[in-house]
Amino acid sequence: MILLVSDRQTVRGLPVSHFLPAGIFTYACPCETARFFAREKKISGAILDGVPNLSAAERLAADLRAEYPDLPMLLIAAQNDLPNAPAEMLRDRGSLSELAHGMLAFIGKTVGWQYDFSTFSLSLPLGANTATLLGYPLPLSGREAAILRCLFAFAPETVSADDLLLLCFPEGKQKTANLSVQISRINKRAAALGLPNLILSEYGKGYRLTSAVL
Repeated sequence: MILLVSDRQTVRGLPVSHFLPAGIFTYACPCETARFFAREKKISGAILDGVPNLSAAERLAADLRAEYPDLPMLLIAAQNDLPNAPAEMLRDRGSLSELAHGMLAFIGKTVGWQYDFSTFSLSLPLGANTATLLGYPLPLSGREAAILRCLFAFAPETVSADDLLLLCFPEGKQKTANLSVQISRINKRAAALGLPNLILSEYGKGYRLTSAVL
């Protein structure tokens, strides 16, 4: 998962508009809670926004590098700033679309994000809302596809409902009850294809994919 740290709402909105549609799952947070997310969540890369507070982003980059020496990091800096941080640098030239493009390039090339998930039994190609289960098409809504991809990315681990909501519904408008309804719909379609309980619920822990598809 990607950790996106920014005190700008516009930048923290990029997981909704750009990252999730590209199959990328992101924990987005302000600078003050970044260390908690880095410590408590499964992170494969970090993007730190140094606009408007470059010094705070530099301190955070230094702290993360000391604790996680191999963590790929990207620092966003304003046009005329001269950052001093153990991270790759991306200039913010005032275009949010251009900034998102640079961030996606970092995630793909430096982090090496895996976009497509596939086993013999289950395939989830990027850009399609139809998975393949046991050789048959498994139709999914956009968010159902995101839930299944997220569970695949964590597999065989169990993912808490809170994490699924953060990663699959980054706009923050969905509730746990909505999540359980969508998972129930996925399981009903999977059962019709011969595999009941594609997504398993573990009481008090969250959800995971059945080992039958891994």
